[in-house]
Amino acid sequence: MAGAGGQKPVVGRVTHLMVDIDGVVVIGRPADGAHWKTGLEADLGISAADLKQHFFQPFWAQIVTGQLPLRPTLAGALAKCAPHLDATRLIGYWFSHDARLDRAVLGHLAAARARGLKAYFATNQDHERARYLWQELGLARHGDGMIHSARLGVAKPDPGFFEGAARITGAGPAQHLLIDDSAANVSAAHAAGWQALHWTAQALWPG
Repeated sequence: MAGAGGQKPVVGRVTHLMVDIDGVVVIGRPADGAHWKTGLEADLGISAADLKQHFFQPFWAQIVTGQLPLRPTLAGALAKCAPHLDATRLIGYWFSHDARLDRAVLGHLAAARARGLKAYFATNQDHERARYLWQELGLARHGDGMIHSARLGVAKPDPGFFEGAARITGAGPAQHLLIDDSAANVSAAHAAGWQALHWTAQALWPG
């Protein structure tokens, strides 16, 4: 099994595939794969730059680790930078426009599970989007569980994410194989004793 850059995880010891979501399983807008913010200003009247300045930069690190709730925090930010827009509408737009599934990746997961491997989604998400991805987008049909950062109280690449995830699966560190599009997360997984594959357009699915 080999991936980008000649990576060669030790397949024989792996029992749990730990798959990132954004950039691996979910790849942009359903219509065209573009980033969900591509038409944001034209559609909702708020620029991506303003949303970053007033919401993502000051609050996202706390939201994605479960320290702040998504909806009221976003509502407070919008009251300052886009008072015409309510949080429910923006969240609905965001979630539905960041929901294109990579069917090839899901097919690989199905094949791996048929061979007896466990497949978990290991992802940095707030509680609301994690529920959306699992229930409404249907990832529950494609994995054995989801381990998200807000649940653990810590986000990748923090070592605590990998420690917490392993506690949930009950498997030893080297039995986990992380597939992630972030090189920093891959490095952190290796440091935690996991197998890890940096997912890129040129990467080969482990098999």
